[in-house]
Amino acid sequence: MVDDGTFKFVGSGPETVMFDVIGIPAPQGSKSAFVRNNRAVVVDGSSASGRAKHAAWRSAVAQRADAVRGVTSFSGPVRVKICFYLPLPSSSPHRVLHSSRPDLDKLIRSVLDSLTDSGLIRDDALVSEIWAEKLYARDGHWTGASIQVVDRSDEEEQLGRISRNQARLAPRKKNLK
Repeated sequence: MVDDGTFKFVGSGPETVMFDVIGIPAPQGSKSAFVRNNRAVVVDGSSASGRAKHAAWRSAVAQRADAVRGVTSFSGPVRVKICFYLPLPSSSPHRVLHSSRPDLDKLIRSVLDSLTDSGLIRDDALVSEIWAEKLYARDGHWTGASIQVVDRSDEEEQLGRISRNQARLAPRKKNLK
């Protein structure tokens, strides 16, 4: 573990990068389009303050990902795990699982786009498995997200070999015409 709470493991197993981002997770909203001066303009569908919060969150995630990236840039299939810690409402101090807005899928989209912007992953289409949850930041825990990215290239290679062997050993179907 590095002093700043960053984890980066490179060893005998798959390469794994883990890090925390402190801040308020902001969802990536839908886009809105309109015409201004005979030109199409596309913006995030939220309010100006919502867009500012989203930009700040995306920037924080991209900066942390870039800081741990080093020479690592995933270009094959990856598994991503994200745990979001959101502010605990004073009206419900005993809640644990966050089951209201922001939507989990929009939080995930914001993080994946930030990981791509940072260069940690070449393209968010490389994510072949994702695990995510929303929790309340309780008992002095910070708000933000814990993120883990695991390289699955070796797993892809092994599964490909198995698939090729199975195809080779499978009985050939005869043409029944």
